[in-house]
Amino acid sequence: MNLKTITIALTVLVFAVLATVIMQKGSYVSQATEHYEKTTGNSFNGTSRILKFVNESIETNKTLWLMTCDAIQNVKTAKQMAEMESKYFPGIKGNMSIAQKNRKFEATMAYYIVSYYDKVEVDKKTDVKTLTGLTAIDVNALLGNVAIAKAADEEEGEEGEVEEGAEE
Repeated sequence: MNLKTITIALTVLVFAVLATVIMQKGSYVSQATEHYEKTTGNSFNGTSRILKFVNESIETNKTLWLMTCDAIQNVKTAKQMAEMESKYFPGIKGNMSIAQKNRKFEATMAYYIVSYYDKVEVDKKTDVKTLTGLTAIDVNALLGNVAIAKAADEEEGEEGEVEEGAEE
């Protein structure tokens, strides 16, 4: 073989290797970019969902505290409490227990309050029982005292049945 043929063959081989390297580099970059976007996108979406849940929990807790403070100042009967609940949390109803003279309102399973009353009054026309004379509102669940709140719930459960929406 002569030198000219070897030079041409080596030049073609160098260009082929160079073209392969350039094409592979582009493929590696696109693969790395695709992988980065996919993994960071999933992480971002997961983090966004967690932040949304935390913000919703904060808003629920804040609204329940506002309702509790407003109730302490303005509520005298269980009917007024039910109206206030529907004002702050439309679509969520509390449970009233005539036997235990209390009303429990759960905004969520973790955020709830129990309002206690001193009297049960009966409407003579409609024979509907209602609680009057708000004495206290238990906010242990809002304060994070879950053990105290659960113990109070268990005591209530042993004393009598809960009547849902008796005044409504």
